[in-house]
Amino acid sequence: MDDLPTLQALVAAHKASMDRYDSSPDEEIPDDIVAEMMTTGAALCAYRPATIESVHIKAKYMMTCFVFVGGDEGDPDFTHAQLVSGFLPAGEKREA
Repeated sequence: MDDLPTLQALVAAHKASMDRYDSSPDEEIPDDIVAEMMTTGAALCAYRPATIESVHIKAKYMMTCFVFVGGDEGDPDFTHAQLVSGFLPAGEKREA
């Protein structure tokens, strides 16, 4: 199974929302931009790659983004359980 196009679309959507977030004035980030960033981030976080190549691509991207790993300002926006569950095989149970 080749899930690379799906993963690339999810990463591209999240990158686009992050670009909008990053280009907003620091003091006035519109709620719709924050919501889009969180929605696309949640979709990427929850997506379970079907190939080891896609696992590497997903992990590499997520490790560069403060939404997933936190940053100078604090904790990541997703829990460890959410982050890890997106890398488990599809048949595994998720716990929040």
